[in-house]
Amino acid sequence: MNRTGLLKDNAVYQIYPISFKDTNGDGKGDLNGIISRLDYIADLGFKLIWLSPIYPSPMIDMGYDVSDYKNINPLFGTMDDFERLIKEADKRGIKIIMDLVINHTSYKHRWFQEALKNPDSPYRKYYYFRKGKGKNHRLPPNNWTTTFTGSAWTELENEPGMFYLHLYSKEQPDLDFHNSQVIQEVEDIMNFWLDKGIYGFRCDVISEIYKESLADGKRTSLSKPIGCEHFVATQGCHQVLKKLNKDVILKRKDAVLIGECYGINSDQGEAFLEDELNAIFNFDIAFANGFFSSKPNIKRIKKTIIEWQNKVSYNGNYLENHDQHRAVGKYVRSDKYPQSGSKMLLTMLYTLKGACFIYMGQELGLTDYKSLDYEESHDIVAEFLYRFIGRFMPKKSAWKIARHFGRDDARYPFPFDDTCGYGFSTPGVEPWQKYYEDGDKLNATTLMKDPDSPLNYVKKLNSFRREYPVLGRGDIKFYQTNKNLFVYERYDETSKLLVVLNFSYKKCEIPKQFNLIDKKLVLSNYGANASYLKPYEARIYKIK
Repeated sequence: MNRTGLLKDNAVYQIYPISFKDTNGDGKGDLNGIISRLDYIADLGFKLIWLSPIYPSPMIDMGYDVSDYKNINPLFGTMDDFERLIKEADKRGIKIIMDLVINHTSYKHRWFQEALKNPDSPYRKYYYFRKGKGKNHRLPPNNWTTTFTGSAWTELENEPGMFYLHLYSKEQPDLDFHNSQVIQEVEDIMNFWLDKGIYGFRCDVISEIYKESLADGKRTSLSKPIGCEHFVATQGCHQVLKKLNKDVILKRKDAVLIGECYGINSDQGEAFLEDELNAIFNFDIAFANGFFSSKPNIKRIKKTIIEWQNKVSYNGNYLENHDQHRAVGKYVRSDKYPQSGSKMLLTMLYTLKGACFIYMGQELGLTDYKSLDYEESHDIVAEFLYRFIGRFMPKKSAWKIARHFGRDDARYPFPFDDTCGYGFSTPGVEPWQKYYEDGDKLNATTLMKDPDSPLNYVKKLNSFRREYPVLGRGDIKFYQTNKNLFVYERYDETSKLLVVLNFSYKKCEIPKQFNLIDKKLVLSNYGANASYLKPYEARIYKIK
């Protein structure tokens, strides 16, 4: 059996359930909505779907605050609906990957509630409860800060001087993986869902689950929380992941464990693939333009990609997801040949070494909202930042920064057609978040009819990746070129492909060093084979 072959040969389609398809008229997507659109996903050629969290949750962080790991959030449906989803997906040759959020639980989780009620409860040891410092222990146990803003510790109302740790919001208390019982609980959760027939898990902020020490941290960067040197990519984290892989994943005929490794650098990445994870997400690509910049920086984008491709044997390659801004406008300009730019970026994603992840709507070439006010936001990150920054600058400026780091622009309802409700919900129903302004033009139904659309190009790419296994399994070599050109070779013992990408909205000459005469053009987002590259042109050549 070729373990993980499904992941290697096929791109993963990520669905943010609340924004995908509403079938009960409440303005929120649901499991039956996903079932109703499985034919659409299958027609695009996808064999894998990754679902963002569908567990019960108070939705403080849109489901990444789980209150029950073995059930379905009524907002999305029932367990019967989920089991029907698995069955219907199987009929179409599609497997499901679940989101696994185990760095923290919701504050509403039974474990945490029991821990709050009774200091002697065994569940108190499931979390990081510590006495505070200073007079009467009223100061936090250390100086760590959250990823959002402010202290990573919250004092208990009914136990003055006692605090609990949360690297994110106070409603997301961190689990203590020093406790073997916590690890056993996680293994039980994983087996529960694997027994339902899922293919595996995408693990949220998995690089932070093990706190090596609770000592004070250092402020190393404005982009990193204080204390991260004590909890990012620790040896204990690697030991836990090795155990989860050995005890659960490897005991299955074929299953995968994919990790979002927040805060790691490229030198730390490969260790997560040593009997731990099958692929990893890094965040450097998300900030490749610069931490505070949203303008495409071609030089930095290329440098970031090459660094991670050369140092890590199997990346989870992505440009968009539920946490990031849309790729068109971020990595290519949205006002210059956006359709070509979208297809060029898709070509790159499908041909880099590693697994390929596509976020819903990326096949449409969607962009960020044209405008979004604070009152229209539903994102906890944007809210935290707006309130924090708003203490030091005008509200308009504060919101501009908060939106830059916020996540609303990736989370609007999916536009299936140009009717009222855009095929997402019943006409007249108010969606949970406002609709995308260009949904009347950039929608699935309209783009299906356009043979040159990103949607129809994705169909070609899905077939192409399966036709050329070297893309999911081979090695990579990069060529030195001018700033706007990105050229690399994918190769194994039996085949070689040359990928040529123009990252500019201007035409670009092809250097003579590549001698394309003896190479066969097998895919292009333009179809032509001129001596120069058109704006955002992508070509793939088969080397004879």
